Formats: sequence, C-alpha cells, structure tokens
Amino acid sequence: MTTVTYAIVFNGEIVEGFQIISVKAHLAKLLKADAEKINLLFSGKAIVLKKTQDKTEAARYGSVLRKVGANVRVKIMKHKPPQAAAPSAAPKAPTAAAPRAATTPTPTPTPTDFSLAPNEGNLFEASPEVESLDLDLSGITLSENDGSPIVEPKIYEKRNIDLSEYSVSENDGSPLIEAAPEVEKVQAPEFGLDAPGAILETLKEDVELLNPDTSGMSLAFPGTEILNPEEKDQGPPPKAPDTSSISLEPNRAAF
Repeated sequence: MTTVTYAIVFNGEIVEGFQIISVKAHLAKLLKADAEKINLLFSGKAIVLKKTQDKTEAARYGSVLRKVGANVRVKIMKHKPPQAAAPSAAPKAPTAAAPRAATTPTPTPTPTDFSLAPNEGNLFEASPEVESLDLDLSGITLSENDGSPIVEPKIYEKRNIDLSEYSVSENDGSPLIEAAPEVEKVQAPEFGLDAPGAILETLKEDVELLNPDTSGMSLAFPGTEILNPEEKDQGPPPKAPDTSSISLEPNRAAF
C-alpha cells in the first residue's frame, strides 16, 4: 500500500508585500530558532520544515507560515513499502565480484528540526523601561503672572496722513465705469424640430442662371495649336556659333 507524506518546504522566498526583516523576526518567534538557523532558511536552498501524513495539519502549518510572509510550498511524497525478498531454494556458491569504481555517496538532505511555538505572548520582547531622571528643581521658582506677554509685541509707528485736499462727492447715480454698449439682439427665424432620421435640405439663395452667347466659339481638334504663331513666346534669338577655330580639310577619300 502506498503511503502519502506531506512536506512543508521553504527556499527563502517571501510573500509579496512583506519585508524580509519582518518575516525573519516572525519565523524566529514561531520556530524558536536563533539567528544562525534563520539565516540558513534564507540561503536559497529548499529546506523541509516539517513532515506529516495528516493533510489537514500540513495545510494548517502552511497557512500559518504564509500569514507571516514565508512563501512555503506543501509537497506530496508517495512511498511504497519495501517488498520482502523471496527465500532462495538453495544457497549459491559465492562468485568473485567484478571490481567497482569508487563513488562518492550522495548525501541525503535531512529536514531541519523546526517546530511552531504556541501562540501566546508578544511576538517581540517589550523594550526595557527607561529609568526616570530625578531632577532637583528646588532652585527654580515660578514668578507670578502680572499680565505681561512672554514675548514683547512689535509696535508700529502710527502715521498721520493729510487728507484735507480730498473730498467725497455726492452720488449722482452715475456709474464709476462707463457701461459697455448694448449688443443688438439677433432675431432668430422661426424654426422647429424635424422627425428623427429626416433628411435636412440645405437652404440656397435663388440665383439667376446665366445664358452666355457661345455662337462665336468652336472646338479645335485634339493636338491643334491653340495659340497663333505671333502669340507664342519666341524667346531670345539663338546665338551664332563661333567657327573661327574650325578648318576644313580636303576630302581625299576615293569613291
């Protein structure tokens, strides 16, 4: 029969949103571990914190450790019981075994001995009380409050302004600022709302159609010169080429 074991494995990863210093402090409290064992947990290697065959207990351990920020994994390991070897009919004569190359045995990782502490007390030890100082105040006396301020207020010099040349006129109803001219009101034409989906017609002014006289016009054939020779831009007259350095040799070729 196959047996199932649940292993709580931790490789140093923390849950998103937690600070590593806080996770280390919580694990030290829960696992009753010193700083050396806590640093071993965060070395990057997968370490089995606990093995159990109880699925509920494994889920509870994983939930508690994740709540403090340790991103643990619960792995399922299946084991088959070893089968008993069948008894041999007759003992065989020993034979010389072939020499085997020496190999280094692979070390089997063993789970670190951790356990969860009971949920009691404070997570961190309380800070020691600070001893209060015994001050000698016998030479200090408080004076009576005579009403004077602790800080002398600032006194500003009063200035006398001569306003004899100024007078206030009577209010005759005129505004202080000239009012803006009235804007002529726009008389909007009468209009209404058409039914949804109706095609709106664009209003156009009635324009009298022109009837030009085309009796003196004719159409030329494609490719015909439209302009008369005298209407074309002839451009500047061509310059005569300079042939003073050119000489002609007699043609001695036989025909």
